[in-house]
Amino acid sequence: MVLGKKERVLMDVVYKQASRSVNGQCVLSPLDMLSRIPYRVDFRESDLEETMNQLVLDNYFEYEKAKKSTGDIMYIITLKENGISYQRDKMVSRRKLIFRIITTIIIAALSFSIKYILSAIFK
Repeated sequence: MVLGKKERVLMDVVYKQASRSVNGQCVLSPLDMLSRIPYRVDFRESDLEETMNQLVLDNYFEYEKAKKSTGDIMYIITLKENGISYQRDKMVSRRKLIFRIITTIIIAALSFSIKYILSAIFK
């Protein structure tokens, strides 16, 4: 599945935390999630709920809201099939991208060579 930039960054945060446990669960507050997202990504607190819902629809994880005794909201996140295989899928897509780039470079070099040879023959 193709994830957007915000979804990918949030999934990185969730995966790093949830993959530490055997059952693929973690408890995170919105502040924890936002503090782990790099500053170069324009991710606001208002985007958090929407992005999490999109990841739930894509079957990466499910979450429940819970409140601490202090009133702070916590998310109980459990990885699903796509979430568990997230890191593997990320590596496969990176490999495919590298393969496409190399193939494109080879085809461009081959086309240039053929053009150069043909222009030398028919001069």
